Order: sequence, then structure tokens, then C-alpha cells
Amino acid sequence: MKSITPLVQMEPDILGGMPVFKNTLVPIKRMFDYLLADKPMDDFLADYPSVSRDMAVGVRDNATTLFYEAISKAIDSAAMPSSLPK
Repeated sequence: MKSITPLVQMEPDILGGMPVFKNTLVPIKRMFDYLLADKPMDDFLADYPSVSRDMAVGVRDNATTLFYEAISKAIDSAAMPSSLPK
């Protein structure tokens, strides 16, 4: 499978294709579970030393960018004249 970022790997034979940090067995979701539970990035990095800080920050920043691009696109679509009440 092709990844959306060089920091993420998705292969059918690695955790069933779940997105993981490249060249690790650490699921991307695990980092977001930590962050959503208000745990510091340092805790995640201490628990998963195979993930570098640069990798974790890169994936987090990429996900943030993708999220805001999707929100902007949705807002732009909602503001199209065809969607406004007549």
C-alpha cells in the first residue's frame, strides 16, 4: 500500500496493514491515543523508543495539516452559492 507520508508505513503483512511509524511496529494510532488522553509526547517517546521525536512530530504535524485542509475544503463547499438558501 502507498503511504500518504514517508514517515508512515502500511503493509498487509505488518499488523494487518494498520498504519505504523516507518520501520517500526508502533501503530500511529497509539501516539494519538496518548495525545488525546492528555499525555505528553515525551511519555509516548519513552514508551516507544523506536519512534524518534522527529518522526512523531512529523506525523502529528502532517495529520494536523490534513485535518485543517479537510475542514477548509468542507467550509468552502458549504459556502458555494448553490448551497445557500434562496
